[in-house]
Amino acid sequence: MKVLAAVVLAAIAVFSALLAGDVRTWPRALTQGDAAYGVTPHRASWSPSTRLGGTARSLLGTGDDIAFRRALQLYRIAQSTPNRLDTAVELQTLRSQADGALSAVAHGSRASEADTLLGILAFDESAGGAGSNAADSAIADFASAVRADPANAAAKFDLELMLRLTEAHGTRTGAGPGGSFGKGGRRGAGGGVPGNGY
Repeated sequence: MKVLAAVVLAAIAVFSALLAGDVRTWPRALTQGDAAYGVTPHRASWSPSTRLGGTARSLLGTGDDIAFRRALQLYRIAQSTPNRLDTAVELQTLRSQADGALSAVAHGSRASEADTLLGILAFDESAGGAGSNAADSAIADFASAVRADPANAAAKFDLELMLRLTEAHGTRTGAGPGGSFGKGGRRGAGGGVPGNGY
């Protein structure tokens, strides 16, 4: 019995040491990833090498932070891809990936920024001739961003600009339920260096 207890205690001690080591790798990984993102966004990575898989990430609650950083990364890659005939398919794929990633993180404190970027993606599509549906989506995204954070000046400006553009072209959309623009519960300008937090 004493031998078993000693083995269990030793196993716990080893696990604790490994976990402590994994926990210490996360702040450094986020800092280094953010630095790389600022220089070459497509090469940035925020996942450290760990010995216990995702245990430390779950303990620290870094999952949302990493998801948001990767969404910003996809957005920056999509925005930096040239809009040419030979890149049309690639660009559409990148925008779709960025849209999906941003939609997934458009909640809580990230909602307003994510929705603003979603609006920019939709605006780019509408400007590229995607039609009124893309313009409607841009307006809804910017409206959602303003609702999520009334202090988001960029989203307010973009929303007003989209409304003026659609009105000038005679394609202004109607108000949604309750007389306001937006997507309601579907999902809550920038692209700079992601914020810190872990």
